[in-house]
Amino acid sequence: MIKKRKLVFEFQNLLGNIITLFVGFAFAPMMALVFCNSYANVPQALNQLYLGFFCTIPLSMVFVGFSSLFSQEVEPGFTLRAELFGYSRVSQALHKFMVLTVFVLLSSIIYSWIFLSHFNLPMPNEVIIGQMAIFPILNTAVYFIIVFILTTILKKFSRVYGISMISYFAIMIISGIMGNMDVGKLGDYLPIKLFVTNYTNHLNDTDYIGLYLLILLGILGVILKVIVRNKNGNKHQY
Repeated sequence: MIKKRKLVFEFQNLLGNIITLFVGFAFAPMMALVFCNSYANVPQALNQLYLGFFCTIPLSMVFVGFSSLFSQEVEPGFTLRAELFGYSRVSQALHKFMVLTVFVLLSSIIYSWIFLSHFNLPMPNEVIIGQMAIFPILNTAVYFIIVFILTTILKKFSRVYGISMISYFAIMIISGIMGNMDVGKLGDYLPIKLFVTNYTNHLNDTDYIGLYLLILLGILGVILKVIVRNKNGNKHQY
């Protein structure tokens, strides 16, 4: 199922997308250094800001970068032609997700190194590092399936990217990363807000967040399976 040649192709494909590279690798460090200098002497505030921008990495890389790249592949029929050559939709999704996850983890490491070094903060212990590695992987999976479903249904780049960008900024605002808009308890049910708030207050009590994301993944996986099956069924009717 996993082929090195396909991974190399997806890696080069993602590496050639300047939007993905910018929002994935540059956005979080830039925002952190701009907004966090005034809190340099407030460790609690720094921790919250660090975690907040940490959570934007998979969100930005998938909703802004990957949605642009993938929708431009689907609209002209590139993914359909790949299926005809034996590169199934499941295989395409798996290889894309694996490469995207590597980029997210690499970006998370670079961002953490820049932030912690700049503000002279101590490195987290091994347990915390492990937990912080799992969270972006699960988040990437959730966002990836959402964008995959959206692109499978809408197909057009303009539609997919428009909805993805609206969703991106909405999640940022509702989660409290961008602006101070009062949206009640709506943001409390988003993974970003759950992670930032609870991880800051009690670092080791995050198991239920992982469970929450796994349940969400399961629901989205079922939805994706139904949509792909229906699309394949309709395709064979013509």
